[in-house]
Amino acid sequence: MASTASALSAVALHASELTAVGPGSQSTPNDNRLSSLIAAHRGRPVLINFWASWCEPCREEMPSLQRLADRYGSHRLLLITVAVADNRRQVEQFLADNALRLPVIDDRDQTISRAWQVRILPGTVLLDRRHRIRLRGQGAIDWDSETVTRRLQPFFN
Repeated sequence: MASTASALSAVALHASELTAVGPGSQSTPNDNRLSSLIAAHRGRPVLINFWASWCEPCREEMPSLQRLADRYGSHRLLLITVAVADNRRQVEQFLADNALRLPVIDDRDQTISRAWQVRILPGTVLLDRRHRIRLRGQGAIDWDSETVTRRLQPFFN
């Protein structure tokens, strides 16, 4: 993945919180694969996590992301993962080895991650019920933490 390293960087960073996005940056990019999936779930918040099986911080984050999905259930939160610059077989193997059941969109050519301005893996974007970008996170996030839970709670009310 040497060619990938120049375009993206995997960061051993642990984000203690998600950062609010200003009003001018709230519109979502128009990428057919991801946009059509999001549009089908109007009225529900959406969490999009950009990751790769070769990214160690991403691998560490995934189990807590699965627990987040389990806690909120698909009726309250649409959680989508985007495998960036990755090999589909390795992605499937990683998910199977770790009993992860998260939906994955393949972004081998990085068109989705570029459209969403994700430059660091893992990267996370939270959309509100109207599908406006509200929060961004860079680096691995502990989705089990009380701080993160409090930060997400307003999006479910």
